[in-house]
Amino acid sequence: MKIRKKSSVATIESISKLVPMRYDTQNGALNSIHQRLMKGRGAFEQATTKIMDAVIRMSAMDLTLETNANTIEQVNTAISTAVETINTAADSTAKITSEVSKAHENLTSTIIEVSNESGNIMEDIRNCENELTSISGLSATAISTAQDMKTDLHGLIEVIENMTNVIGAINSISSQTNLLALNASIEAARAGEAGKGFSVVAEEIRTLAEETKTLTKRMGTFVEAIQDASHKSTESVDTTVAELEHINENIQNVWKITENNRKGMDHINDSVSSLAAVSEEISSSMHELDNQMQYVSSECQNLHDNTEALRISSHSIAELVEPSKIIEQHLEDSTKIIGSMVQDAFYMLDNHVMLNCLNSAVAAHRNWLKTLHDMAQSGSLRILQTDCTKCGLGHFYYAFKPVHPQIVDIWNKLENKHKTFHSYGTEMIAAIRSGRSEDLQRIYETAKTCSEDLIADFEEMIRIIEALSKDNIRIFEQTDSRS
Repeated sequence: MKIRKKSSVATIESISKLVPMRYDTQNGALNSIHQRLMKGRGAFEQATTKIMDAVIRMSAMDLTLETNANTIEQVNTAISTAVETINTAADSTAKITSEVSKAHENLTSTIIEVSNESGNIMEDIRNCENELTSISGLSATAISTAQDMKTDLHGLIEVIENMTNVIGAINSISSQTNLLALNASIEAARAGEAGKGFSVVAEEIRTLAEETKTLTKRMGTFVEAIQDASHKSTESVDTTVAELEHINENIQNVWKITENNRKGMDHINDSVSSLAAVSEEISSSMHELDNQMQYVSSECQNLHDNTEALRISSHSIAELVEPSKIIEQHLEDSTKIIGSMVQDAFYMLDNHVMLNCLNSAVAAHRNWLKTLHDMAQSGSLRILQTDCTKCGLGHFYYAFKPVHPQIVDIWNKLENKHKTFHSYGTEMIAAIRSGRSEDLQRIYETAKTCSEDLIADFEEMIRIIEALSKDNIRIFEQTDSRS
């Protein structure tokens, strides 16, 4: 291939530095080589960008997988423990329920027996009421009969008093007759022989009067005895009537008490019947509860089987982390290889790759800080990257080293700031796990201050790189002519 010497030197220099050049038709194949190299570097930049994006996504995916796997394992452990506790409690409850059910059945039987006994007691109370009613009737009849007897005795006493009066009159007549007979005897004696017959008659009359007096005296004694017995009978009848009335009053009181007892027993009987019905319902419910507890035990076993399956799945997810970490490591190694290649002009990255990285870092750090703020506010854990080498900036920072002096000084100072920034995530997680809620806001405020310092560095580098790009100066290109 024949080319001009001056033109070919310029072309070769452009190819060696891989900078834009004016294509001269006389250069022939050199133009094609330059175009292919420029196109290849563009493709290399795209591949580098995609690899960087892939390694960042892989890191995020690894973190998510690992966090979720740990969370699932913790949740599964908690569920498994809870299932064991519930299962133990369910077994214990089932046993207790069975025992309570049996005891309740005995109680129901006892209640039914009490109900039957209360029915018998009610029947006895009703019989007692009937007997008391009968006794009360008999008592009333006895009182009435005693009252009639009392009346009759009073009548008898009046008759006896009349008889006493009659006997007294007879005694008076007898005394007078005896006196007349004595007078007649005296007159007959005076009459002598003529009065002897009249004297005999007078003597007979006197004797009759004496006998009458004797007889009336006996009758008086007999009547007095009858009168005394009648008075005693009257007093006895009065006492009997009073006692019968007292007994009848007591019978009425007993009848009222029995009636109240009957009403109380009616209420008790109704209550016992209701209690028996409720007891049967409770017994039915206890049987249903027993069945439900058996079902709960069965479901606990199923849940236990499911937790075992979940444990296997969580292990499977955890196992996925390992190959993804290997892929991430391979990608990270690739980025480091690319980072060493970009020092060569043939593979040197354009400034816009660095700009994209820094802009993404600003957005990522703000999102990271927002997540930290949510953790501080809620006091609960979130997925948060605490490894400074695994975030977007970390992958780029440890793979690519810009060499332009205006960038190098800021770039080198980023490492400690970046590590410190991510360390607040570790501190926040530790504070949440240990329950130190009073430290959460302080950690966030400190991380926010550190983030503001980092973002200020990112924005300063963005400003410098944009200015260099306008002068077609690449930050990965070695140069001694510019500061």
